[in-house]
Amino acid sequence: MTEDDTKTVADEAARPDETDDAASDEPQEQAGEPDTFELELDGETHTLPAALKGAFLRQADYTRKTQELAHHRRALDAERAQLAEQARTQEGASADRAHLAALDQHRAALARVDWQGLAQRDPQQAQALWARLQQTEALRHRYAQAVAQHEHGRRLQAAHEAAQAMAETGRTLAKEIDGWSPELAGKLTDYARGHGVTLEELQNASDPRIWKILHKAYVADQADQREASAKAPVVRPALSVTGAAASAGGVRDELGTKEWMRRRGEQVRKGR
Repeated sequence: MTEDDTKTVADEAARPDETDDAASDEPQEQAGEPDTFELELDGETHTLPAALKGAFLRQADYTRKTQELAHHRRALDAERAQLAEQARTQEGASADRAHLAALDQHRAALARVDWQGLAQRDPQQAQALWARLQQTEALRHRYAQAVAQHEHGRRLQAAHEAAQAMAETGRTLAKEIDGWSPELAGKLTDYARGHGVTLEELQNASDPRIWKILHKAYVADQADQREASAKAPVVRPALSVTGAAASAGGVRDELGTKEWMRRRGEQVRKGR
């Protein structure tokens, strides 16, 4: 064996065994990841192999998205059904109004008949027209009631929608305005009415941005009033003095507060 061969063998002996190191590293890497995971299903906890965790997570995500989609579809179906019902109601109301208008015209035409003269000329025709008038009156009463019910339902629906919109506005304002409460809403209402806004206009103001602008104006006005009150001068009651009190040692309005108080104290002690 040559000297170079001896050196090569020594180097190989001194070099760490990479294979052993790699083998020793594998258990350490695997030790950081558990072989199992726990899954709660129907109130019970199950221990399953870690290899199935990804599949269960994907299934859970798919289930969640499917449920959200089903919820949106139900909401959309409910909205479509409501719109269809409103369309049918509006169509029915329009038809009832048209019938009512036609009956009013027919009744007005029959009201112009000379019943006494017609009865003398043609009693049979007069009787037939009178019966038609009575039938017209009965039909008109029925359609008038139907139109009134449609109008009442429309007002109730509008009031319900306005209440829902204002409730949603209140929830939004509670998140965006500190201290939002019914009392604060009442103060803003009074503040707006003091500037000429009607109560009906406020009831229709369901846009939260309008109320936030109103709140900013109200807060700014309150701050201005407090600042004006703080800067208002304190008025002392005027004193009328005579004799010696009116001399150089007496109190006068042009004196400073400290000097005025000192001289007034002297007057009190002397019984002036």
